[in-house]
Amino acid sequence: MQIKFSVALLVEVLVVMGGLIFCASVSTAIAQSNYTINVAKTTEGDFTVTDGASYVGPYFDTTYTMTGTATDFIKAKDVLVASILDDFSKSPTIGYIQMNSTVTQTNDNATGLANPFVSKEQVDEKVKSVLSYALDKIEHPVGITPNIGDARQIKCVFGNVLDDFWCDIPTFMIR
Repeated sequence: MQIKFSVALLVEVLVVMGGLIFCASVSTAIAQSNYTINVAKTTEGDFTVTDGASYVGPYFDTTYTMTGTATDFIKAKDVLVASILDDFSKSPTIGYIQMNSTVTQTNDNATGLANPFVSKEQVDEKVKSVLSYALDKIEHPVGITPNIGDARQIKCVFGNVLDDFWCDIPTFMIR
């Protein structure tokens, strides 16, 4: 009889604790879900049509301009990075990104690079790196003390040269 009572008491305690943990995690999720980052995207580029074929031009870029408060950027960091990676990976020009803008020449004037284009993984790592750096600067500003609620802006440009990918946080604040 006492064993049944102990088991029943143990089950009841576990149910109550499970309910408390569930409520605490739901409250945390609800509290963290209130953020908004506005993202504007512009894409520029050129291509050439010659003898029935189309070729990507030597120039293209995609610019993302993101606006929100510092708190919003901090809360949205992971989703923002994942969303931009996903969007940029759908670009039809992603397969034409080169490591750098210089071309290595050999003595016979042939290109010294077997494949001058970078992999999707290299592109993802570079996008993640420059965007994370900008987001970290918003989370931990140096030399300024932004007012709570002031909007911040990040501008990222991803083009046809991987080494030239960059993100910038303008020195002004948008109100």
